[in-house]
Amino acid sequence: MVTGERSWFDDLVVGEVQRSRTLTVDRDAMLDYARRYDPWDFHVDEAAATQSHFGGLIASGGYTISLSYILGHETMAKDGKPWAFLGGFDWQLKFQKPVRAGDALTLTDTILELTPSRKGGRGIVKFRREMWNQAGEVVLSIDIVGLVASRG
Repeated sequence: MVTGERSWFDDLVVGEVQRSRTLTVDRDAMLDYARRYDPWDFHVDEAAATQSHFGGLIASGGYTISLSYILGHETMAKDGKPWAFLGGFDWQLKFQKPVRAGDALTLTDTILELTPSRKGGRGIVKFRREMWNQAGEVVLSIDIVGLVASRG
């Protein structure tokens, strides 16, 4: 059950874009994550990473997704009220550019489709989540299908 001030399925609009604040990738946090969960050389070893096709250290995919969760909680708060989000059930994810320490990342969520559920009380939302670096390049894109509670 969803309680409190929320943005409901009925409040969402196709084409609407929500934008997050900018988050700077912290080198120590990036390396700590990689050492614990994804210790490939190009994530944890500066010298080896320099010799890789990436030309330097890059963030783990898991860390990049975690950053998208942090910023996504902001984008999914229409007018300061979080979506009455019930969960996601389909992702189409692309890592488009490497994320590096010091990158300034911003996230947008764009609502692509809204379909009321036949079960009532909720709707199916398809939206595109994109994370952008300071150069205006998309580093991560995810097409997400999820459920959002409706008022009825």
